[in-house]
Amino acid sequence: MKRLVYTLAVLLSPFFVFSQNITGLWKGTIYNDSTKQALPYEVYICKESGKLTGYSHTCFAIDGKQYYGIKKVKVRQAKDGKIVILDDAMLANNYPAIDKNVLQLNVLDLTGTTTEPVLDGPFETNRTKQYGILTGHINLKKADAGAESALMNYLQRSSNENGVTASN
Repeated sequence: MKRLVYTLAVLLSPFFVFSQNITGLWKGTIYNDSTKQALPYEVYICKESGKLTGYSHTCFAIDGKQYYGIKKVKVRQAKDGKIVILDDAMLANNYPAIDKNVLQLNVLDLTGTTTEPVLDGPFETNRTKQYGILTGHINLKKADAGAESALMNYLQRSSNENGVTASN
């Protein structure tokens, strides 16, 4: 009997992953393998016209100066249950120099519990003429709607200015 219950749990677990709601604000860190730094990272996932989409916010410091980047991202759930997040467009940044061809790909597992979900997995950027591939690891926890968030502040300020939406 225990074997049957265990087998059913393993076979049905992908369906539970797909049924979980991944929309909302996710906050945590992005660890860069090259610099050995864990940096604050936020992702907001929403549904627009029935499709998952979202925004990301990254910040880092160079020589004591804070830099940030806010991007529109494409989000999808793969057949194996992975959450795939790919950069789509840079919306705002204060980078000293920028290569517009750098794209980040996150392939994340949805783990944790239904009350404390976690998105966790590797990321990789593409190689460009100016930059090599960067790799690392992302760990995000679903945040409360009222959590302090630089990304949500940007989305709320920008919603009237350029059509950026911050609703599910």
